[in-house]
Amino acid sequence: MSLALAHTDETVQLDRTTGAARLSVENRDGRTATSDLYSAQPLRILLPRPGVGEPMTAVLANLSGGIVGGDLYETDINVGVGANLTLTAQAAEKIYKSSGVEAENRLTMQVAEGGVLEWLPQGSILFDRALFRQRVRFDLAADSTLFAGAISILGRSAMGETFASGRYREHWDLTRDGRLVWADRFELADPAGAADASSALRDVSCFATALFARPDAADDLDWARDMQAGAVGDIRCGVTAIDNNLLAMRWLGPDAMRLRNAVGTFWSAARVRWLGLPARMPVIWRI
Repeated sequence: MSLALAHTDETVQLDRTTGAARLSVENRDGRTATSDLYSAQPLRILLPRPGVGEPMTAVLANLSGGIVGGDLYETDINVGVGANLTLTAQAAEKIYKSSGVEAENRLTMQVAEGGVLEWLPQGSILFDRALFRQRVRFDLAADSTLFAGAISILGRSAMGETFASGRYREHWDLTRDGRLVWADRFELADPAGAADASSALRDVSCFATALFARPDAADDLDWARDMQAGAVGDIRCGVTAIDNNLLAMRWLGPDAMRLRNAVGTFWSAARVRWLGLPARMPVIWRI
């Protein structure tokens, strides 16, 4: 985030940040390799050595330490034909309170024929009075594979803080072979009202979404429901088959750590079954 200040008689106006990152990978003789890498501060894409049995791993880092009102971040990920990539984040993203301007994070991920993308960020923590919109778009080829998820935490519970005011919007779109398969629109514009007894978000301080997209994804609907059944009692969860090619999973709960553990347990088992990877979370996610 830029620290340049413009002083007026009544207010202090901050220069807001525009960050960008781009990564393309391709299959070179059976090995996934980088074909394009670009980043503009404060975003950066790190490429650590993957663990044993892991595919190429990319870590998206925000060097500013968080997102404030007016910031705009754009990330583009392209997985080429037959390539395999795990994408995660360096840490949970902090969304700070805003003075009145919305911040936005845009992510676009393309997966070509035979490509595999696993995307699991650390999560987003919304501070009270944050104004934030996240737009996520997945463009998949007919036979590509996607396992993607996100965790949202409403307020800093460890600090005794709740997300009592502000606005949070999350938009996801998934296309396969050019056809829109799934569109999800979430908007929380009245956090205090959402805590009302009649609200689906009553007693909820965090939630997670995951998608598994593959031509035969629906065949594992019962397996996914059985795996979710082991979640801690106060974690509500469910799985829906959108069509033969897509499973959508949800988790809601009152405690971020218990929800994170529930997601991690499910994810560890699912990445073995769906991606042929080790039964563990990526190292960076477990730190």
